[in-house]
Amino acid sequence: MTIPPASGDKPTNRPGERFTRTAVAWEIFTDLCDMIEFATILGFAVLQSIFGIGILFFGTPTLLLLGFPFYETLSILLPASLAVSLFQVIGSGLPDSQRICGYVMWCLAPLAIALTGGLTFGWDLELESIVAATLLLYVIIRLSPRTETMLQHSVRRLPQAWLVAIGTIHGLSNLGGGLLAIFTASRFDNKHAVRSNIAFCYLCFAAIQLGALAILRPDVMHLAQLGYAALAIVVFVIVDRLVFGSIVNPVFDKILTMVIGCYSALIILKLTGVLQAPAAT
Repeated sequence: MTIPPASGDKPTNRPGERFTRTAVAWEIFTDLCDMIEFATILGFAVLQSIFGIGILFFGTPTLLLLGFPFYETLSILLPASLAVSLFQVIGSGLPDSQRICGYVMWCLAPLAIALTGGLTFGWDLELESIVAATLLLYVIIRLSPRTETMLQHSVRRLPQAWLVAIGTIHGLSNLGGGLLAIFTASRFDNKHAVRSNIAFCYLCFAAIQLGALAILRPDVMHLAQLGYAALAIVVFVIVDRLVFGSIVNPVFDKILTMVIGCYSALIILKLTGVLQAPAAT
C-alpha cells in the first residue's frame, strides 16, 4: 500500500512532470527567439530598404549580443538581406559589366575565402573583437570629415585594395557594409547609383554566404528563412514607395553614427565581462 505524503511534505517530482516543465520552458525559449528574429528582420529591413545596408550591418551585432552563434546569425539574416537586395537590383538595374568583373575578382573571391575559413576552422572565435573594431573604425570615419575625405581619396587611388578589405571583413564579421557604403559614396554622386551598387554587392554576398552555409553547416538551414525573406520583401515594397524619395541623408547620417557607436560600446562591454549575453539553453 502506498503511504500518502504528509501535509507538510513536498510532493515527489515525477519524471513525467519534469519532462513537461522542461518542454514548456523550451517552447517559451524558442518562441522568444522567434520573436527576437522577427523583430530584428522587421526593424532593420526598413533601413536596408532605404540605404542598402541594415539587416546585416545592425542585425549581426544585435544577435551576437543576444548570444546567437555566428553561423546561426548568418542563417537568420542572409535570406532577408538577399531578398531586399534582389528587389533593389531589379528596380535599379545592374552595374556595368566592368564594375561587376571588379566586384567578382577583388571582393567576392576574398569574401568566399574568409567565410569558408571562418566556418571550417573556427576563425569566428574572435568574431566579436573584429565586429567591435569594425564598428569603432566606422564611427571614427563618420565623425571625422578629414578622415573620411582621406579615405575617399584612397578609394579613388586604390579601389582594388578597398574591395579586398571589404570582402575579407564581410566574410569574417558580416559587417563589410559600412566600408562598402564609404566605397560606393566615394565612387558615385547619385543616391540611386549608390544604393544600386550596394544592393548588387549585398546580393552577391548573401548568395555566396548562403551557399557556404548550405554546404558546410546544413543543420542551420530551415524553412523559417523563407518567412523572413517574405517579411523583408513586404517591408521593402512599403518603404521604397513611401520613404525612399523623401529621406534626408544628413539626419540619417547622424542617427546612424550614434547607433553604430552604441553597438560598438555594447560589444566592448560584453568582451570585458561587464555585459553578459544570455546563456545558451
